[in-house]
Amino acid sequence: MTISCRPRPSTLANALFVLPWAAGLALTLTCATALAQEAAPATGTSTSTTDAAAPIAVQAIRVTGVGDHPREQIDPARLQALADARLRALGGGTLPAQLSFAQLQQIADTLTQAYRQAGFLVARAYLPVQTLGPDQVVEIRVVEGRVGKITVEGTRRYDDRLIASPALALQGQILRQQDLQSALLYTRDLPGVSATSVLKPGANPGETDVVIQASEERPLQVSVGASNYGTPSIGRYRAQLGVDWNNPLGLGDHLSASYAYALDPANTWQGSLAYQVPIAGVDGLSASASYTRSVVNLDNGAFAALDIQGPTQQSALGLDWKFVNSDAWRVQSWLHLVKESSRLQGLGVLLSKQKFDVAELGTSVRHDDRRLHGIDLLQLSVRGALDDDSPQTDYLYARHDRHFTVARLSYTRLQGLTATQRLQLRVNGQYSDDTLTPLEQFSLGGPTSVRAFPLGAALGDRGFDSGLEYQVDAPGFASAASPFGGRAWGQLLTASVFYDYGRVYPNGANRAVYDSVTTFEGAGVGLSFRLPDWHGLSFDLAAAKPTGTTKPGDGKDVRYWARFGLTF
Repeated sequence: MTISCRPRPSTLANALFVLPWAAGLALTLTCATALAQEAAPATGTSTSTTDAAAPIAVQAIRVTGVGDHPREQIDPARLQALADARLRALGGGTLPAQLSFAQLQQIADTLTQAYRQAGFLVARAYLPVQTLGPDQVVEIRVVEGRVGKITVEGTRRYDDRLIASPALALQGQILRQQDLQSALLYTRDLPGVSATSVLKPGANPGETDVVIQASEERPLQVSVGASNYGTPSIGRYRAQLGVDWNNPLGLGDHLSASYAYALDPANTWQGSLAYQVPIAGVDGLSASASYTRSVVNLDNGAFAALDIQGPTQQSALGLDWKFVNSDAWRVQSWLHLVKESSRLQGLGVLLSKQKFDVAELGTSVRHDDRRLHGIDLLQLSVRGALDDDSPQTDYLYARHDRHFTVARLSYTRLQGLTATQRLQLRVNGQYSDDTLTPLEQFSLGGPTSVRAFPLGAALGDRGFDSGLEYQVDAPGFASAASPFGGRAWGQLLTASVFYDYGRVYPNGANRAVYDSVTTFEGAGVGLSFRLPDWHGLSFDLAAAKPTGTTKPGDGKDVRYWARFGLTF
């Protein structure tokens, strides 16, 4: 008895499969399975093809071609046990089992499905041409599928080698879903790039070529915005301008610049410049440099007579490494060296000068919890002073510890409740045993902290703020069409209710300046509007009211925060 079943290329067209586990990952496969039977009796005559459905006696299945993949729980013993179990089931527990070719193919399909569930994209089990011997053992052969060529389509400004770089390590390796997804995610981390992949038959048997289809955004984007995220002393309103330049040197790099100017009163500005470039040869590794400078002039209110003014600046160099990059988990660590300085003078006299170097080591984690429909964001960092050139005498602030250490933590959980409702929990905190300078202290109050209190209304060496927010998309009319291109209101408008709570504590010499503990709490409502098709228009509005015993220093019973932005 001869069994013939082998993968063969389609004669008309390739079959296109879009897998549900990776949006935009298109796989083109050509592997049609054929079954045929040839009889080889002693007389040399062959059976008619009409005998193809006739059952044959099968004592055992021998699975070949299986590699050892402990991470995916694929190995020869497991696959052999799976085939044996399927054989017994089809034979009703009796061996030898009388099986048709269709039933033998079912066993092969079971092995193929095991590979698919383990993430092997093109692995396939099939029945090779074989002649059954007296032992009645049928061979099922596995082709696990390896990566052939890596090519790139659709690039304009990016070099193809840069787009393909994360996937090049896959060449010659067995094609796994997780590995290909990770390579695509690293490619998408390049500024202004989106990417999908198409799989095509390779030039050699068992090989699959990967075609990366890239799409590039405009290289230059300009954003403008305005907000009331200020205070009466440094300017109630902010006008902002930002520029982002993707791939300016053709290295997959990114350059950004921003400028903010305060109004009412117009006495403060802040500018920043940042550059980041990937380091070739290590996926997810990049070098960064940044510089920020702000200038304040307190020429109004109680400070007008003192004419207090001066700059604050920060420069940093660092390395960032995203060493885990999958759909479910993304983990990144960084090491930054920071130079910070500030100088304030009044009536021509130097009141405060601070200058020190800081090293920061941190890790951030993102987890997409598909089982419970949530997203976790965690960030942990430790900062330590390396060198302090600040003068011993300071007329504005208490003497700080010159060798300080600060630990910071931030956690956010966005939990989906229904298709249009979410619950967000956030906690930000800082801990230190040292007396810190204001540049390193924890700030409480403002639009991203306890929203019922002014920006930076309280400072502390230790502290935390937290918030619980319920969000609902266009409550009551989420599915209704809007006048903005007919898009559903639920895609554009989000309402929220929230409660914020926070505390700060001073250490050492700062206890003589600050209260032993300051507690802020408040509740409020918010509204967010997004129109992505119209220059990325965004508008955010929030109103918050203090709910605890502590009242804002400016006496406001309700505080409003507003911000809008556009991108060109």
